Amino acid sequence: MKLHAVLSLIRDSVSSVVFPDVCYFCGSIKDSKESVICAECRDSIRSVPMPFCSVCGLPLPALENSASDFCGSCLSHPPVYDKARYGVYYEQQAREAITKFKFNASLFNVRPITELLIEAFNRHYADDKLDAILPIPVHQRRLINRGFNQVVTLAKKLSDATSIPLDRTTLVKIRNTDPQVGLPRSKRIMNLKNVFRISCPEKIANRRILIIDDVSTTGTTVSEAAKTVKKAGADYVAILVLALRSKKGG
Repeated sequence: MKLHAVLSLIRDSVSSVVFPDVCYFCGSIKDSKESVICAECRDSIRSVPMPFCSVCGLPLPALENSASDFCGSCLSHPPVYDKARYGVYYEQQAREAITKFKFNASLFNVRPITELLIEAFNRHYADDKLDAILPIPVHQRRLINRGFNQVVTLAKKLSDATSIPLDRTTLVKIRNTDPQVGLPRSKRIMNLKNVFRISCPEKIANRRILIIDDVSTTGTTVSEAAKTVKKAGADYVAILVLALRSKKGG
C-alpha cells in the first residue's frame, strides 16, 4: 500500500474515534456512512406509500383493489398540474427537524431533511425531464421577519444534487397570507386565491417545471402556484413536497 493511502487510512481511523459519525436526528453513533440518519430513526420515518393517486399523489388505500390509478377528486376535477408527489409523513423526527429549520433557522437540520427530499425525488422524478426548479416563495414581509425562505434552501440542495437549474425569483408571492394550518379547505383556497404571480413569463413558457415545497396537508398552496405557472405557459408542471401532514394529527 502506498504511503499516502496509509496516511489517509490512519487519518480516517483517528477521525472516526475523535469525531464519530452520529445521527443528525437522535445523536447516536451510527455505522453507515451512506446516510446521516441512523437505522433506528430511519425505520421510524414513514415514506408516503403506494397506493396513491397517480396525479395528486395523495395516499388512497382504496386504490389497492381498484382498476383505476386516480382518486375520485382528480377524476371529477382534474388539477392544473400534471403530477404531484410527497416524500415522508410530517411526524416525529422529520417534523421536529423541519420545524427547527423553518422557525429556528437550525442549519444542522438541513442535511437530513435534504437527504429525505433527494430520496423522494429519486423515487418519483428520476426519469422525468425537468427544465427548472421553482421553490414556493414567501411574502417579502415574512421573509424579513424570518430572515430566509427555508424552501429556497432545500430547492438549492436539490438543484445541486440533480443539476436541474434553480429559479428562485420567477415565482413571486404578492400578498401576505394567514397560515394555512387549521383552516378548512374552503378558506385555504380563498386565502391563497391569486396570491402568486410570474415575474418573467419567458422563463416559464414551453418549459417543464418542478415546484418544491416543504410541508403540505391538502396541496392547496402548490396547486395555486401550479395554476399560476401553467397560466404563464409552462408545458408541464410537477410538484414535489418534502412532508405530508397526516390528517390524524400531523
